[in-house]
Amino acid sequence: MAFPFKAGPTYDTVLNYCFGVFMLACVLISTTLNPLVFYSYTKKRKTIQNCLFKVVAVSDFITTLIPGTFMTYVFFSNVKFTYNFKTEIPEFLACTFGCISQVTTTLMALTRMVSIIKPFFRIKFKVVLAYLIFYALYMAAGNGASLVVVAVKEARMARNVTDNSDLVGVETLNKFICFVMNMAHCILGVVCSFVAVGYLQVIIGKTAEQARKLKSLNTILIMNIPYIISIISNFLAFYKVLAIDFKLVNHYIIPILTSAFNPCVIVVRTNVIKTIKVAVQEGKSRVTTGALITTLSPASKTVQ
Repeated sequence: MAFPFKAGPTYDTVLNYCFGVFMLACVLISTTLNPLVFYSYTKKRKTIQNCLFKVVAVSDFITTLIPGTFMTYVFFSNVKFTYNFKTEIPEFLACTFGCISQVTTTLMALTRMVSIIKPFFRIKFKVVLAYLIFYALYMAAGNGASLVVVAVKEARMARNVTDNSDLVGVETLNKFICFVMNMAHCILGVVCSFVAVGYLQVIIGKTAEQARKLKSLNTILIMNIPYIISIISNFLAFYKVLAIDFKLVNHYIIPILTSAFNPCVIVVRTNVIKTIKVAVQEGKSRVTTGALITTLSPASKTVQ
């Protein structure tokens, strides 16, 4: 038994293997598709949306590469999982980069909504980048604070000190602020996506340009599905409606699931594969042309 689901020895073993297979699939999908997504968007013109897609690909790749691999090992191993400083490090990475991916998706929805409703108003890339960096540092600091609190508790435990009342207030406030920020961005991303989709369907006529924009918006809306699940699971855990392990679901499974889900959506609904094929063909053409010029150069000089 690796993770204590507390469902009984037999069921715990089955659950661990099922989650292990699920985690392994997420790792393989994410580490395969996210580099393709990143590469394809480096070949496109530099826009806010294209840059944000690259940020999503990088953050999702890191989320599954380390925390995803770690959780795969946990579910398949025979070592009983416990929350301590060592296991908090992958959790820190999953939460931090998962939040970066989430806020980036929200910014994609927000900027797309603004560009559709107010086509003559442009949000500057510097503003988007500044907010993205601020939020990344904010969540890194918040998740890092939780890591420090765990380290302090373990250090005190080693000295047989059990009183951690001075850390309770700091830990609770930090978790609450991170929770509110995370939920606010989840809700904002979903609302912006629905508003933009509804605006296109009601206000604008049925044109080829509308169809293209609508497909793009629906792609972003689909990418928000894991965050809708996150909102629901957060409130279920908060009100204790279900006896779920909050940290396992919201700090590991949902970020890792999202990191594999996003590239699948992007690859299926955008021209990622087509862009890569064109880039490969152009690369082959350049190599062929270069080799031909090199071959003909001596002959040209001889004729002269």
